Amino acid sequence: MGYEESLREGAGLIMGETNITSTKINSIVRDKTPRMLDCFCGMGGVSDGFAMEGFDVTGIDIVDAPKMLGYKHRFIQADMLTLKGEDFRGYDVIWGSPPCRDFSRMAQCGKGSIRTDGNRSKWAWKVPPNPKKGMELVNCYLYFVRNAMPKIWIMENVPNLQNYLSRIDVENQTIFTWIIEPRQISQIGRTMKRAFWGNFPNFLMPSALSPNLCKAIWHIQGKYRSWQRAKIPLPCSRAFARACRDALLNPIEVGV
Repeated sequence: MGYEESLREGAGLIMGETNITSTKINSIVRDKTPRMLDCFCGMGGVSDGFAMEGFDVTGIDIVDAPKMLGYKHRFIQADMLTLKGEDFRGYDVIWGSPPCRDFSRMAQCGKGSIRTDGNRSKWAWKVPPNPKKGMELVNCYLYFVRNAMPKIWIMENVPNLQNYLSRIDVENQTIFTWIIEPRQISQIGRTMKRAFWGNFPNFLMPSALSPNLCKAIWHIQGKYRSWQRAKIPLPCSRAFARACRDALLNPIEVGV
């Protein structure tokens, strides 16, 4: 099965008019090393795993991830909304982790509690979740991937995102059709469950009870806790990378 067929089978995405401007990125001389693009790379938990398995990795984020978050790989600072997939063709694997806060059920935790100012909170967070705004980046990434045409693509988010992927945006006259069920849902940490969409090959995800996986994310505090809590554990990203590498080496067997 080729890319276009697997994309249609795995996503069934129909995109409407989208206002996306193009930022031309200088091409990188390619050798036989498989190339991976990590969109919304953050602290680089996914990039680290793919790099350790032999991929040439490039990350994209809106913040200065190397300076702010310690990202270690080739990096492009850009807003995904300004990028055009056609400028990123040639990558073997494209991974995207659009921000999940607007879909997270954790927004409900503490709902109705009394804050320090004496007011009763409607939401657990000071800034309430906005799924419509969150879907802008999700749809942007899917549109980007469709036009970038990698051999393997992956989108990671919280499982609750599947409740929004099949909705029809009548206001913006855009119709999105999607197979709601993600390809895989895994407990990748003791308090961290994630869903994965895409055409990646089947593989065995490391157990959430493994001592190598991260501790409960609510133990993580500090200025950059949202990025740290979202970071994919290294055993999981390496497992993904190994599966993708083997699929690229044996494309007929796995249908890439």
